[in-house]
Amino acid sequence: MERKNISTDAFELIYRRYIKDDPARIASFHEELTRSGLARQIYDIRERFRMTREDLAEVSGLTAETIEDLEESDYDGDWDEAIKKVNTGFHNWVTNVILPAAQMKREDYSVGIASG
Repeated sequence: MERKNISTDAFELIYRRYIKDDPARIASFHEELTRSGLARQIYDIRERFRMTREDLAEVSGLTAETIEDLEESDYDGDWDEAIKKVNTGFHNWVTNVILPAAQMKREDYSVGIASG
């Protein structure tokens, strides 16, 4: 017996039932797909950089709540503007945190016993 891919079948059913050939619904669907992809990218990059939402908020000029909304694809504001700020935040993190840390010498981050 052939095993069906339930998620694909469910997706097709929902698409046929609720979107069909309605241009406005198709546009809305594709916009949500785009936002969902952006949300995942923000989360993945933030995690890869070992950043908290608060870290990204601080370097991007957004709030931690906005970062959370973006990552959950639940942001009601201007996505284009928010993505620009997120990208600026990632750039600032690399420039001001990662690169300076990579250029540190061992004595810059080693603890020693003070003699005296």
